[in-house]
Amino acid sequence: MKKNKKVTLHKANELTRGGDGLSVHAKRCLNAIYYIVQKNLEQGINKRELEIAEFITISFPFLRKMMHLEKTESYIKEIEDALKELQETTIQLNNFKHPKTGKVFQWYSMSFLSDTGWKLENGKKMAYISIAPLMKWIMINTHTNGNFTELELIPIVNKLKTKYAMKIYEYLKSFETYKFLDITQKHLMKLLGFEEDHKTYKHYSKLKTLLNRQLKEIANKTDLKEVRLIDNSLLAKEKKYRIVINPKGKN
Repeated sequence: MKKNKKVTLHKANELTRGGDGLSVHAKRCLNAIYYIVQKNLEQGINKRELEIAEFITISFPFLRKMMHLEKTESYIKEIEDALKELQETTIQLNNFKHPKTGKVFQWYSMSFLSDTGWKLENGKKMAYISIAPLMKWIMINTHTNGNFTELELIPIVNKLKTKYAMKIYEYLKSFETYKFLDITQKHLMKLLGFEEDHKTYKHYSKLKTLLNRQLKEIANKTDLKEVRLIDNSLLAKEKKYRIVINPKGKN
């Protein structure tokens, strides 16, 4: 992969809009896995082959570049930790329409990975990744469903330094045609992986400060240059935040 080459991912909105508390490394690792699934499809591997395959394989050099890790011995453990985190963490979805059954769930918790490991092949470290069944189905059928957001992992998404900025950017990007978006404190906390009784961010003003900081980073580093928070006393009473996304958009 060339240093300055764009890496584009079409990510299902179930994932861009779902709540998770994944670390920066785990988010970048997940996007790299998703990208490999997408590239396999583009290169002619049919959906059925991918569905029944026990593992997908990804080289450590590719994961290291996609996760922005230094080429030191510690990067091996950092990849292992990210893969383990994707095994142990779920994504929380509200009003989720199951893509295979059509049933609507008011709340749904979905796993990312089932099993994972790595081994040497011809002197090269290769990660073997078993994607959880429903997660794999969503990744494989992203284009079929048409409900996805185009993300430039390189050079845009991977510039973001915090897990909160990454999550908020993906979420706002999925609504980029909107002039603004209102989001409740409760929804924002779920989106960022906070429990309702979080010691700090259960307070509206503290969460507002965090949100403001992430929006400034997003405006400075991404294509969403106009994002900002609007102060509104009425919305504050309702414990909502209004975020400008695209001043030329429509609501």
